[in-house]
Amino acid sequence: MRATDLSPDRRARLIPVPEHSGAFALCPPPVDLSLVPPLPSLVRAQEALVRLQVETEHLPNPDLVTRTLARREAVLSSQIEGTHAGIRDVLDYEATHDATDLPADSRSTLDYAKALDYGLQEIRTRGIDAFSSEFICKLHCILMEGDPSYRDTPGRYRTIQNWIGGFNIHDARLVPPPPDRVPEAMDNVVHSLLRYEPGSNAHYHAIVRAAVAHAQFEAIHPFRDGNGRTGRLLIPLILAADGYLPLYVSGPLHRNRGRYLDTLLATQLRSEWAGWIDFFNEAVEIACDESMRTARGLIGLRDDWCVRLQDLRADAAALRVIDLLIASPVVTVNQVKDALNVSFPAANNAVLELVDRGILTGSERRRNRTFRANDAINILNAAPTQPARATSDMGF
Repeated sequence: MRATDLSPDRRARLIPVPEHSGAFALCPPPVDLSLVPPLPSLVRAQEALVRLQVETEHLPNPDLVTRTLARREAVLSSQIEGTHAGIRDVLDYEATHDATDLPADSRSTLDYAKALDYGLQEIRTRGIDAFSSEFICKLHCILMEGDPSYRDTPGRYRTIQNWIGGFNIHDARLVPPPPDRVPEAMDNVVHSLLRYEPGSNAHYHAIVRAAVAHAQFEAIHPFRDGNGRTGRLLIPLILAADGYLPLYVSGPLHRNRGRYLDTLLATQLRSEWAGWIDFFNEAVEIACDESMRTARGLIGLRDDWCVRLQDLRADAAALRVIDLLIASPVVTVNQVKDALNVSFPAANNAVLELVDRGILTGSERRRNRTFRANDAINILNAAPTQPARATSDMGF
């Protein structure tokens, strides 16, 4: 990061890094949403968000679908950081907590989903009052506490100088603020974008606040690692706090990773908000459409399963498993037993009935044997039908 890469307003906020001679860290300026230009793409994103809200209200038991979408979000957000676990791996690990024959990062990917579940529960209970520095640290703690490679205390702001990109600080793409400036910078994000005061930034749409909060969070990089995933966790939480569905945008961000990183960097170095906000609005619009298509696919699959089981008694345990499979497409017999509050033999018979009907497929393992609803997993893995815009070649 060279001073010549920065706009004048950002250059004025450079601070020497004492432990690295000749290096400077950038303290991002406080949030000023008046600098964000009005863009036609925001109108389209807002309309897409409303369409998703209206259509989801007509789905039977939408919570089943949103839980499954949260697992896919965990996979895609983690893959932006280079993980390898897929949706099938994460669902397998969630069902058994046995990582045998699974990618090593299956647990850390599931921990993302757990952090998301925690955050959404807090938002549903407390609204915007849930947002605080402590809340963000708790999200990070849940996300990172199971990662043996993390070299700091999960859930605590960093105490060292970090940088983004490059083998050393002088070659970095961005050098975030020194550790002693992190708490103040994060307080600004919390109070100006997350836990806003009525009459301040409340009149800016949640999409804009989510975009700016994510960019500002990544510029601060408050933790030693896990910043990208924690920053993306904030996006659905901000939308949920405003009464929207928790939209998951990591799919389009992942497919356009180069443009994602480039437009973020342009805001961080040169205060070029238009490109980032425009890209983020597009991601929201695409994510809304993809979420609705996936939800329709899962509900259609559920209806198809019900037709295939219509000869069973209305109170048959196998019929009751169907809704469970939409929320958790990989199960064990013990999970079915607990979810349905039935005996183990009754749960086992229900699962075997679904295997005979071609709805479930059993794994080969004898210990912690899982049963997969492959049709549901295929819907979650389906490639988007709407092509994403071309990415740049630049990565981290």
